[in-house]
Amino acid sequence: MASVLYITYDGLLEPLGMSQVWQYLQVLSKTHNIIIISFEKSTNVNDLDGFLKDVKHSGVSWYRLKYHKRPTLLATMYDVFLGFMLAIFLVKKYKIDIIHARSYIPSLIALLVNSITKTKFLFDMRGFWADEKVDGGVWSRRSLIYRVTKWLERKFFERCYSIISLTETGRGDINSLSYMKQSDKDIYVIPTCTNLDVFKPKYVSDIEVKNRFDLVLGYIGSVGTFYLFDEVLKSIKALNENKIKTKLLIINRGQHDYIKSKIDEAGISKKNIELKSVPYEKVSEEINKVDAGIFYIKPTFSKRSSSPTRLGEFLGCGKPCISNYGVGDTQKVLENNNVGVVLNGFSDNDHKMGVTKLVKLVNDPGIASRCVDVAKDVYSLDIGVDCYNEIYSKVGVKIHI
Repeated sequence: MASVLYITYDGLLEPLGMSQVWQYLQVLSKTHNIIIISFEKSTNVNDLDGFLKDVKHSGVSWYRLKYHKRPTLLATMYDVFLGFMLAIFLVKKYKIDIIHARSYIPSLIALLVNSITKTKFLFDMRGFWADEKVDGGVWSRRSLIYRVTKWLERKFFERCYSIISLTETGRGDINSLSYMKQSDKDIYVIPTCTNLDVFKPKYVSDIEVKNRFDLVLGYIGSVGTFYLFDEVLKSIKALNENKIKTKLLIINRGQHDYIKSKIDEAGISKKNIELKSVPYEKVSEEINKVDAGIFYIKPTFSKRSSSPTRLGEFLGCGKPCISNYGVGDTQKVLENNNVGVVLNGFSDNDHKMGVTKLVKLVNDPGIASRCVDVAKDVYSLDIGVDCYNEIYSKVGVKIHI
């Protein structure tokens, strides 16, 4: 058993933290001593008391810090300072074996702690964050903040105990870095896994929708920046032009006005759209109402190491997906297993060909079971937990020999 300090800049009370942090840690807490530092944006959840009882029951020790947003750089530096001070205290209090740092800000905290206590840390990188900022138009590649972050990235790679990448493509990009070519450091690939006890096929009866539409597509998550919602609407138009009456179910938080404006610009009838916000525990129910998932992500360098969270959730519920090229291992997973369609471009013809293939796939009688099998083989939470267990146990053994 290892004593692990897990640091996440995403709050546990957010959908991402709930699905991509807590789902792992509540299982890992059965075999390891887990202590969490998270930075919370809000406590606006449906059942905070219930969640706190779950945390206590699991034996996890959870320390919440407030996330500060503005002014951006100073607020982040302040959060790093608070996280560093708390981490130093917790390392000594719990005799921490390893710090599991999720992405770059937590890794900076872990690096600072390592420089004083020599506590090993795991760089769970989630992707090339500095390049993501550039690809998203937030930073310039010539800017000081980009160059400093890339310098820190190198320090994370060099000083960490092990590295985690979300994709095989990302692992290849790490190994291609000049300063990593002679490294024998372990690089594990763990995609964004899915709790398949939650995301599984369920019968959902909605006679009205089935009578009115030939196809129901599901879009879940953010829009804008890397998430090409305009292209999603092009696919909906292509379906309707092909006389396939299509409904788009959108699950999103905080961007409803923007989404409605984009739908108006595209000239799509509101009768073909359902827009709602639901808590994490209801997402599976919504996915089971659709015939397939749809998501398009800007194919940039930083997205080569991206693993879309919703892919495993759609597949786990038995739903095929339509996506695009250049997004981590998505194309390989969908095409090699015949559980989805991948656009090679975003021309009108690409959309028409893509949605035609998707309709055929949705009507394949074996598609649901094939999707579930792929989810179990690639995205099962059990696979991710087993890999983390291996890493944690390996560190614990080396420390206590």
